Amino acid sequence: MAVTYEQAREIVRRATESDWPFGTYCLDDRRIVENDEFYVFEVGSREYLVDGNLSYAMAGSVPIVYKADGRLEWVPSVKTGTDPTIRNRPNPAPTLQV
Repeated sequence: MAVTYEQAREIVRRATESDWPFGTYCLDDRRIVENDEFYVFEVGSREYLVDGNLSYAMAGSVPIVYKADGRLEWVPSVKTGTDPTIRNRPNPAPTLQV
Protein backbone atom coordinates (compact mmCIF):
# COMPACT_ATOMS: atom_id res chain seq x y z
CA MET A 1 0.00 0.00 0.00
CA ALA A 2 1.43 3.37 -0.99
CA VAL A 3 2.30 5.86 1.74
CA THR A 4 1.14 9.46 1.36
CA TYR A 5 3.34 12.42 2.17
CA GLU A 6 1.30 13.16 5.30
CA GLN A 7 1.67 9.57 6.53
CA ALA A 8 5.40 9.65 5.85
CA ARG A 9 5.76 12.92 7.76
CA GLU A 10 4.05 11.37 10.79
CA ILE A 11 6.32 8.31 10.62
CA VAL A 12 9.32 10.63 10.85
CA ARG A 13 7.77 12.78 13.58
CA ARG A 14 6.95 9.75 15.75
CA ALA A 15 10.47 8.39 15.30
CA THR A 16 12.33 11.61 16.08
CA GLU A 17 10.37 14.09 18.18
CA SER A 18 10.06 12.43 21.59
CA ASP A 19 13.77 12.16 22.34
CA TRP A 20 15.12 15.13 20.37
CA PRO A 21 18.40 16.08 22.11
CA PHE A 22 19.49 19.42 20.68
CA GLY A 23 17.69 22.76 20.60
CA THR A 24 13.97 22.95 19.81
CA TYR A 25 12.72 20.03 17.72
CA CYS A 26 11.69 20.98 14.18
CA LEU A 27 10.45 18.99 11.22
CA ASP A 28 10.66 21.49 8.39
CA ASP A 29 7.92 20.55 5.96
CA ARG A 30 7.71 23.82 4.06
CA ARG A 31 8.94 21.93 0.97
CA ILE A 32 8.01 18.44 -0.20
CA VAL A 33 11.22 16.69 -1.20
CA GLU A 34 10.87 13.39 -3.02
CA ASN A 35 11.61 11.12 -5.92
CA ASP A 36 9.55 8.23 -7.25
CA GLU A 37 10.81 5.90 -4.50
CA PHE A 38 10.85 7.92 -1.26
CA TYR A 39 10.22 11.19 0.60
CA VAL A 40 13.12 13.08 2.20
CA PHE A 41 12.63 15.04 5.42
CA GLU A 42 14.57 17.82 7.08
CA VAL A 43 14.70 17.34 10.83
CA GLY A 44 16.81 19.47 13.14
CA SER A 45 16.68 22.27 15.61
CA ARG A 46 14.34 25.15 14.90
CA GLU A 47 17.12 27.50 15.90
CA TYR A 48 19.03 26.38 12.79
CA LEU A 49 16.32 25.42 10.29
CA VAL A 50 14.15 28.50 10.81
CA ASP A 51 16.36 31.07 12.53
CA GLY A 52 19.63 30.22 10.74
CA ASN A 53 21.72 29.96 13.91
CA LEU A 54 24.77 27.98 12.73
CA SER A 55 25.70 26.91 16.25
CA TYR A 56 22.71 24.53 16.05
CA ALA A 57 23.68 23.02 12.68
CA MET A 58 24.17 19.26 12.60
CA ALA A 59 25.82 17.24 9.86
CA GLY A 60 25.00 13.67 9.13
CA SER A 61 22.03 11.73 7.92
CA VAL A 62 18.48 12.62 6.94
CA PRO A 63 15.35 10.51 7.31
CA ILE A 64 13.70 9.09 4.22
CA VAL A 65 10.42 7.18 4.06
CA TYR A 66 9.86 4.70 1.26
CA LYS A 67 6.59 5.28 -0.55
CA ALA A 68 5.90 1.61 -1.19
CA ASP A 69 5.89 0.39 2.41
CA GLY A 70 6.49 3.28 4.86
CA ARG A 71 9.91 2.01 5.87
CA LEU A 72 12.05 4.66 7.59
CA GLU A 73 15.76 4.83 6.86
CA TRP A 74 18.50 7.33 7.62
CA VAL A 75 20.85 8.11 4.73
CA PRO A 76 23.83 10.46 4.46
CA SER A 77 22.65 13.95 3.59
CA VAL A 78 25.27 14.17 0.85
CA LYS A 79 23.60 11.20 -0.86
CA THR A 80 20.22 12.91 -1.07
CA GLY A 81 21.79 16.28 -1.77
CA THR A 82 23.51 15.00 -4.89
CA ASP A 83 20.77 12.66 -6.15
CA PRO A 84 19.53 14.06 -9.48
CA THR A 85 16.22 12.19 -9.19
CA ILE A 86 15.14 14.16 -6.12
CA ARG A 87 12.84 17.10 -6.73
CA ASN A 88 11.19 19.56 -4.38
CA ARG A 89 8.19 21.84 -4.42
CA PRO A 90 6.46 24.11 -1.94
CA ASN A 91 4.18 22.28 0.46
CA PRO A 92 0.67 23.73 0.09
CA ALA A 93 -0.18 22.75 3.68
CA PRO A 94 2.93 22.79 5.89
CA THR A 95 2.64 22.12 9.60
CA LEU A 96 5.64 24.33 10.39
CA GLN A 97 4.55 27.85 11.13
CA VAL A 98 7.19 30.57 11.02
